Amino acid sequence: MKCLLWLQAFAKLAIAVTSSQIPLREDESVSAFSVFQSDVSPDHSIRIKRQNATLCDTPVDQYTGWLDVGRKHLFFWYFKSETATKNARSEPLALWLTGGPGGSSMLGMLQELGPCLINEHGNGTVYNPYGWNKETALIFVDQPAGVGFSYLDEGEPLPGDSFTAAADMHLFLQLFVSQVFPEHAKGPLVITGESYAGHYLPALGAQIVSQNVLYPKRAQVPLKSLAIGNGYVSPLDTSFGYWETLCTTNPGVEKPIFNETRCEIMAANLPRCLEVAKVCYDHPDPAICQAAETVCLTGVINFYDGESGKGGRNRFDITAPCDIDDFCYANTGLIQDYLNLESSFSALSIPKQIKNFTVGSNVIARAFELTNDLGISLIPQVQYLLASQIDILIYQGNLDLACNTAGAKRWTASMPWKGQAAFTSLDLKPWKSEKDGKEVVAGKFKEVNVKMVDGDEKKTRFALVTIDGSGHMVPQDQPEIALDMLIRWMNGKSFD
Repeated sequence: MKCLLWLQAFAKLAIAVTSSQIPLREDESVSAFSVFQSDVSPDHSIRIKRQNATLCDTPVDQYTGWLDVGRKHLFFWYFKSETATKNARSEPLALWLTGGPGGSSMLGMLQELGPCLINEHGNGTVYNPYGWNKETALIFVDQPAGVGFSYLDEGEPLPGDSFTAAADMHLFLQLFVSQVFPEHAKGPLVITGESYAGHYLPALGAQIVSQNVLYPKRAQVPLKSLAIGNGYVSPLDTSFGYWETLCTTNPGVEKPIFNETRCEIMAANLPRCLEVAKVCYDHPDPAICQAAETVCLTGVINFYDGESGKGGRNRFDITAPCDIDDFCYANTGLIQDYLNLESSFSALSIPKQIKNFTVGSNVIARAFELTNDLGISLIPQVQYLLASQIDILIYQGNLDLACNTAGAKRWTASMPWKGQAAFTSLDLKPWKSEKDGKEVVAGKFKEVNVKMVDGDEKKTRFALVTIDGSGHMVPQDQPEIALDMLIRWMNGKSFD
């Protein structure tokens, strides 16, 4: 029941590089590392250096570095907003996490929504007019440690679940907004991502909220909302969505992808798949959940996924062939080649212990599989966040099978919470956006605004938004519409 399959294992990593504590140098086009030590723990610090536009073609200020969490080291790439003003006291921030588990967020940055995108030759970048830093600062983090340019010291155990990853990411954000860029201390912060970020983001959001409550005198992370794209929130519902995605025209296709015979077999097998998946939810033992995964794979998922990959079907866009590899995106290899250039390693000051960059870590993916993180639902964390007055956007490219719209519709409707009755009473209705200078129907949506706390007039927003003509990676397939969606969401504007 994996939502995403990644390409290559990341090389074994070793020891960190250290720097002395010096102030952040705003006046240099490329700087040496500055170090910011946590006020809470001597084991936590951030190394950061300024970058020019050589690696990423954008006019805004940009910085790279690592969070050192003891023996774990998380790589990040940060961009100021195109509308940022000098010495602003407050500025919104968006955090992007690519899924996997084991996927580098450099994919999101250079292939989808970053200020720059990989060029067609894989030897440089081009400016992205639809980068998500138009009205907000934007940060990409390779996480958990062991993914992309993030690494662990020798002997450090691999992170194997979303909650361990969330604890490290909370420490990063706490230090980043309080000491490195204090203009983000008051927020708002939106945490966003796609695919397995449907696990990462609810876990991280819950960690942020709980730590803010438990330690009110420590630096607070100003979380405002989540925006989960084609997210792997509920494995059971993702499996359920295979039939509707392949056997109806609901995704926006002229005729169903599968013929009647295959659809009848899948329909007959689906109840058993859902039954054993529910047992896994109730008793999340790895052996039970791996057995449930086998039932769903053989009875439902592999009817399509077994024929996917190079030269076959595309699980990330059911209307497109897969000509490259299991991931089906040509730019993925270009990004990997570009970040492995000697000039890239030099500009980023990559520690010599890191031998090469890979877009995905099979080692981390396997670690998550062994703990059964892949088999659990993160709906309880979504419920906790809504109860804590955190706004949540679920957005879906309709042509994706891996993390399909049908599954998202099912879990968002069946999830018990104070706004469930109001949400389920609504029908999805069209929303419009601008594309190529024309107003178009972008997809469908429904949203509610609910008072979650008695005596508090603040309303919490929960929205499901679909995007037509898009697969798994909405910002890549529909960049102009995706940017409009984000800006509306962050500015509190309805999709109506």
